[in-house]
Amino acid sequence: MSITNNAQHSDVIYQADPAAVQHLHGVRESLHQCCKPYLNHHVCVQTLDGQMHEGVLAGMDGRHVYLDVTAPEMSRGFFNPYPGVYPSPYYPGVPYGGNAILPLVLFELLAISLI
Repeated sequence: MSITNNAQHSDVIYQADPAAVQHLHGVRESLHQCCKPYLNHHVCVQTLDGQMHEGVLAGMDGRHVYLDVTAPEMSRGFFNPYPGVYPSPYYPGVPYGGNAILPLVLFELLAISLI
């Protein structure tokens, strides 16, 4: 399957400002450098829309911070539905009464503080 670049079908609706893109790359790098020493520490994370999440800083990648939280506190995340059959250190809990990994988008974070 080939993709053609047809002008009538490829009108750009939005394109990020190059200065904003460069700034966002800097924010991502800064977050990685600040958070790396605090992996496996108990933290409180505040998002831009005011949500607060407490948990253990479990990891990071280019798009997300992963917070290990108690399942009843969370409304989204990943969990291991078969903890006895497929044990995993990354998804250790069950949906209720256990732990779950809550992915938070890097660019929606306002503050991360140690607890």
